[in-house]
Amino acid sequence: MVVVMKRLLVILCAVFAVNSFVTAQYRTQIYDSNIKTLQVLLNNEPLLTPIIEMNTSDEIVISFDELSYEASNFYYKIVHCDASWNESDLVSMEYLDGFDGGMITTYDYSVNTTVNYIHYTVRFPNEDVQLKLSGNYAVKIARDGDFERGVVATACFSVVESLVNIDVETSGLTTKELNGKYQSLTLDVMVESVGALDKMQDFIVVVRQNGRRDSEVFLLSPTYVNGDRLRYENREELEFEGGNQYRSIDFSSVHTYGGGIDHISFEDGMYQVVLEEDEKRVGDKEAYSMDAHGAYLINLQRSNNSEIEADYMWVHFYYLADAPFWDAKLYILGDLVYNEESEANEMRYDMLGRFYSKSLLLKQGGYNYMYALKSKYGREMSVVQTEGSFWESRNKYEVLVYYRPFGARYERLVGVAVVD
Repeated sequence: MVVVMKRLLVILCAVFAVNSFVTAQYRTQIYDSNIKTLQVLLNNEPLLTPIIEMNTSDEIVISFDELSYEASNFYYKIVHCDASWNESDLVSMEYLDGFDGGMITTYDYSVNTTVNYIHYTVRFPNEDVQLKLSGNYAVKIARDGDFERGVVATACFSVVESLVNIDVETSGLTTKELNGKYQSLTLDVMVESVGALDKMQDFIVVVRQNGRRDSEVFLLSPTYVNGDRLRYENREELEFEGGNQYRSIDFSSVHTYGGGIDHISFEDGMYQVVLEEDEKRVGDKEAYSMDAHGAYLINLQRSNNSEIEADYMWVHFYYLADAPFWDAKLYILGDLVYNEESEANEMRYDMLGRFYSKSLLLKQGGYNYMYALKSKYGREMSVVQTEGSFWESRNKYEVLVYYRPFGARYERLVGVAVVD
């Protein structure tokens, strides 16, 4: 009985450890309905993964809009996180030089827009703070410095010290099927420069597809070790839905708007962007085309300052369905909704019209999006029934390698690979 209890305790501890990795605490997210278009950009480039290289001129630019006539007093606070975005055990003086917080003093008022807003910007590192350690960082943004009740958003980015080389191979050969709906990844991580003593236990590998946190994978040990090479292969965790190319819309102009838009009108003092009715693409593989892997770009045609001159418009999405999905909820998926499932991007079914609909207040520009189902029985969203899934589809994979030897107090980010 004692032996059985000990084994049960070990199993429960292992399950708890794995679950702690799949339940992320911090993520780039908005908590106040008046805050819009929260962006975390590397060197102000909207299509890059927000990971800066230590000891370089890289910078993270965090920006957002508040729908308001008057400026507010927003403050920020920086916290260091572990691989699963839980706050680490370090105190701020260990991971920062300077102050761990301050007031956001850079802002501009919108110009010639139907919706009044104020655009705020803060950059890291800056003259008040330098980042000393690699790893994950979360920036909490609070109104009037009230970090207990006034947090309006969190913005996440990472810092890497490139000590390992990462090779990534993708294939349609999976344990689930042969060249069908899924893509399989094989990873090789060369750790010679790290000098790890226990290569089976000291590294954590995180894999994300198209920036999604709902389906990200945490690998706590390699399949095998060959010298300084960690090999991850034939792992069910590394099999992802291939998906389809993202749908795209562009309303950077109210006069010459792009495909996918039925019409743009001006009603009740605001612009209304009515999209064409979208249909399922289960058997319809999208022709090979470039997309932004779910990202978006703020843009107003013929403007030199889209950040404050682009307008906010109601964008109306429609997805045709003869009947509702009784065992799942339908969501809009993409960076425009921070790739999460919430009431803010959940679509509602119209029994009379036989379609799902959702209206989002978005800033002018070009957007990628998909429709995804979240089953009440599953952890992650799926596009198989709504968009179709094909192993040939182009996806952006981010592979992050963390190093935490026995006795260490935090997880160093020692390598990053981004492939698409």
